[in-house]
Amino acid sequence: MNTARIAPVSPVSVTTGAVEHSVDFIRPRLLASGHGRVSLYAGVQINGAPHLGTSVMQTSAFLLARTAREKFGVDVTLRFGALDNAACETRRCPRTGTRYERSFRHALGGERIQELIRTYYGGFFAALSAITGVPHEIETYTQQQSRPEFRREFLESLTRMDALRWVLAPSHGKVPMSPPCPRCGWAQKQGEHTEVLTAGPDHAELAAVCLDHGGYVARVRADGASGAEGGDETGGAYEAYIGSGTLHRNLLKERVAAREDALAVVVKGADWAAGCRLLDEAFLCYPQAVLPARLFTPVVLSASGAKLSKSLIRAGRTEATAGSEPWMLDAGAWPGTVEEYARLLLGLVKLMLSEPRHFERGYTTLEVARLIDAAGLRIGAPA
Repeated sequence: MNTARIAPVSPVSVTTGAVEHSVDFIRPRLLASGHGRVSLYAGVQINGAPHLGTSVMQTSAFLLARTAREKFGVDVTLRFGALDNAACETRRCPRTGTRYERSFRHALGGERIQELIRTYYGGFFAALSAITGVPHEIETYTQQQSRPEFRREFLESLTRMDALRWVLAPSHGKVPMSPPCPRCGWAQKQGEHTEVLTAGPDHAELAAVCLDHGGYVARVRADGASGAEGGDETGGAYEAYIGSGTLHRNLLKERVAAREDALAVVVKGADWAAGCRLLDEAFLCYPQAVLPARLFTPVVLSASGAKLSKSLIRAGRTEATAGSEPWMLDAGAWPGTVEEYARLLLGLVKLMLSEPRHFERGYTTLEVARLIDAAGLRIGAPA
């Protein structure tokens, strides 16, 4: 195969001459830490079938993990966090316009969440794992936030909030915290009426307001024990479920990951670069902070230049989907088997990883289609 003919046309990268493979970005951290194990962390959305951009990021994580194992001689584990805290239902207060949300976990329950994970990612991840030899784990946010180490990080963040809030929300200093109502599972999206009553290393109390059930107090304890005033839990809701904004939540996850006896490597799409800058600055609010290593993956763009987005796809914004094949917007529309889909993604991402300059850029869906055809990756293409 003439790889020069099918390679992406990419500009010279600022890392040219310094980085030969994108996984080399973690080498200095690996040398400094002396770890013999690497844990890569990536996300799993369950609020609909994944689009191509999500699949590229996840496939990149498997290939980067395999390359790290082969190149650095370390054990690797790939850990996916399933975002069952994403909004499933939304409402607005008719009087104030305050937005309330109920998460997939609270609306659907744990069994249905596991079904969604298996439906969207079970076969795909199994195929990627079998081909790359990289083991993987999937844990929901509900499981993560229930662990004592996560709760301790949440409690410590409350004691440092005077500094953290201007890093996590530099325009206004308001960091959303919204523990869901213990009776129905609904929570204010922005936590407008959430108030931290007490905060310490072992215990905190937060007052919040439910649209249907009024005020309640959620208690968070470091040992995982908790309680809530305002009624008994019903409808799949949980007492002292830690609900917080995206950046705050990711800070807590990454702080927990840094506790592990392994080099923590966070894998995200390149659209996260600006947010990760704030996360890194938030880490510096802690004494002797150890920041995670980061690897950014290519973003898949529509013809308009906007990245593929579930919200825009669901809204029917044609400028966000023009020129995209159906399976690029919904992996469930792939016409072949899940194993064939996995092999196509592996072939595509290998092209992107062939040089750092090809990995440090975005790709329109039209360019992705061209690469797939040029490389003979489609189903039924001649070998």
